[in-house]
Amino acid sequence: MEGKGIGAWLAGLAALALSVAAAADEPWVAFTQNELIGFKDAQGVVKIEPTLSPMFTMARRFEHIIATGEETADGYRNYYLLRDGRQVAPDSLYFFDNAPICESENSIRFRDRQRDKVGFLDGNGQVLIAAELSDATAMRNGMVVALKGATRSCADPGVSLEQCEHKGWSGGTELLLDRHGRTLVQGFDASRAEALDWYSRQVGEQPSSDARRVSFKAVDGRYISFVDIEKDFAVWFRDEFLAHLDDASLKAHSYSRIWSGQGGEPLDDWQAATPDEVLQKHGAELRKRLVALRTSAGYGVRADDMGWPFDPERDPQYFDGCGEFAQWKTPKVSVMEHWQQGSFEPARHASFDFIRTAEGYRLVAFSIPKP
Repeated sequence: MEGKGIGAWLAGLAALALSVAAAADEPWVAFTQNELIGFKDAQGVVKIEPTLSPMFTMARRFEHIIATGEETADGYRNYYLLRDGRQVAPDSLYFFDNAPICESENSIRFRDRQRDKVGFLDGNGQVLIAAELSDATAMRNGMVVALKGATRSCADPGVSLEQCEHKGWSGGTELLLDRHGRTLVQGFDASRAEALDWYSRQVGEQPSSDARRVSFKAVDGRYISFVDIEKDFAVWFRDEFLAHLDDASLKAHSYSRIWSGQGGEPLDDWQAATPDEVLQKHGAELRKRLVALRTSAGYGVRADDMGWPFDPERDPQYFDGCGEFAQWKTPKVSVMEHWQQGSFEPARHASFDFIRTAEGYRLVAFSIPKP
């Protein structure tokens, strides 16, 4: 009995240690007080007092490192903040669309402002990729798409670079890099980046024969391929979803709640219901529209980077630490009548929105205009 008691005590102690370790790894959550930002842990304990400026603090979750800043007697200062309180890389925030960005895969971009070059820090504030890049995407499955050797340009005709509000890049080389900045693909087609499933990477001696995949020749002579999300979804939608339109199949391919509308009204006016309720109310018309799509193939498919109808607070699994929809991880795809003909009109043509979950693509919203 004594041995059993000691064993139970040790097991309990081990479980407690694991629980403490798990809690230590949980993201901290932002809160606002007096229009300033602070962070609490999952138990509600304040870990960072509300002193951070909302101008520089976009992070809603604090995992390892965040971009932030504060107001001082001499004006604003910005930096990257670690969970142990260290401040690193002052005045080096990377901005996208006029807002600081968030951590991705235990890394975050920074910009050397004196040289106008981009690099990456890791979650400990150490340089992961040196600031030698003109620009770069966030880390996706241990890879980044980068531009190197480009020169600044202005998209506004006749406007000097000093007065330019819409700066861009001219020239340079697009690259696919690994987590440590090593080149995987020279001359990568960055225009394809948003359409690729970064977690579907395969490497082979020849380009992939799968029509859903896009292949790139790597610097080592092999080929790296990725699934093109739109191509992948289009095959599934045609061969699986449209092929089986009975109630059981529609429910199996539906999200736990489905939003519906008529296409012309504000999204806030769309109604949410369970798949059973949707089929009871809209089943006949929904099936009629889908059968017409199956017969005519008069529709188009496009990736959708909007997070609606999901919400960062309610559905954090679909958003990054800044509350931006994580399209690269949980793609949303829309099917629209007449899209291929370039004449889609929300008030006249039906649309169907799907999100890819761990179980596969699921119908999450649709619009069927009134006759």
